Amino acid sequence: MFSFLTANNFIEQQIKKGFTPNLSGTLEHTAQMTNIINQARIKQRSVVITLLDLENAFGEVHHNLIQSVLDSHHIPKDVSEIIKSLYTDFNTAFITSEFSTPFITVGRGVLQGDCLSPLIFNMCINTFIQHIKTDKYRQFGFITNLLNPVHWFQFADDAAVISGQDSENQHLLNRFSIWCQWSNMIVRVDKCSTFGIRKSLTKSIQYLPKLLINNELKPATKIGESFRYLGKYFDFSMSEKEHKQELITLMDDIMSEIDLKPLHPKINFCFIVVTSYPNFPGISL
Repeated sequence: MFSFLTANNFIEQQIKKGFTPNLSGTLEHTAQMTNIINQARIKQRSVVITLLDLENAFGEVHHNLIQSVLDSHHIPKDVSEIIKSLYTDFNTAFITSEFSTPFITVGRGVLQGDCLSPLIFNMCINTFIQHIKTDKYRQFGFITNLLNPVHWFQFADDAAVISGQDSENQHLLNRFSIWCQWSNMIVRVDKCSTFGIRKSLTKSIQYLPKLLINNELKPATKIGESFRYLGKYFDFSMSEKEHKQELITLMDDIMSEIDLKPLHPKINFCFIVVTSYPNFPGISL
C-alpha cells in the first residue's frame, strides 16, 4: 500500500519523515533544526520554533476518520474494504489470570501491533500536510542557504513549526488548530513549547514568543534553557550540555556498578571498555 501511495504521489515525504522505509527522518529533521538555529544566531536572523504535542495521538484517531482517509487517498476498493472491516464494530477484552472483562467497543485509535497502523496514522496526518505544503503556507518558513523556506517538520506525531516571525508561526498554528477540530484530535497545550531568536541592537538574543493555540498561551522555553525534539536538545548557544551530562552520568553509573564487583583491576578495566563500547562508539577496542 505504501508503494501505491508513493508511486501516485498521494503522500507527502519532504515535510513528513516518520515511518518511511530507507530514510533516517530523525537525523534529517534534527540536522536541519541545528542548521536553522545556528544560522539565526550567527547571522542575526529571527526564527520562531514551536513544538506541538497531540494527546494520545495514535489512540485518538477516530475510526470514521480512517474510513474517510482511505477514500481520499484513493486506496483500491478491495484493500479499503478489508481495512474498513477491521475497524468496523471493533471490540476488545482484557483477560488476566484472575478475571476477564466483557467485550468493549473501540471507536478510536489505530490497532496495536498491526503493521498497517503506522501507515494509516501517517495518512491521517497527511491530510494536514498536503494542505500546508503549498507556497501559500511555505512562504512563512525560515529561508535557508538553499532559498527553500522550511516551515514544518513532522515525524509521526511529533511536529515542529518554523517561521521567521511570531505572526507567521501563529498563522500556521491556527491552521493546525482548525485541522485538529476537523479530525477530533486534541492538542496538549501544556506539553507544547516555543523558542525564539531575534536581533537586538548588534547581536542575536533568545526571547520568549507569545503564541496561542485554542486560545491558550503556549509555554515558552526559558532564557538559557533548552527544548528537546526527536531526542536532541537545542538551546541558544547549541552547547549540547545536556547530552554531555547524560553521557557523564551514564559513564559514572557504569563505572560505579563495575567498581562494586569483586574483580581484579585488569578485569574491571576490560568490563568498562566492553560495557562502554555500545554507548561510546568512539572507544577503540
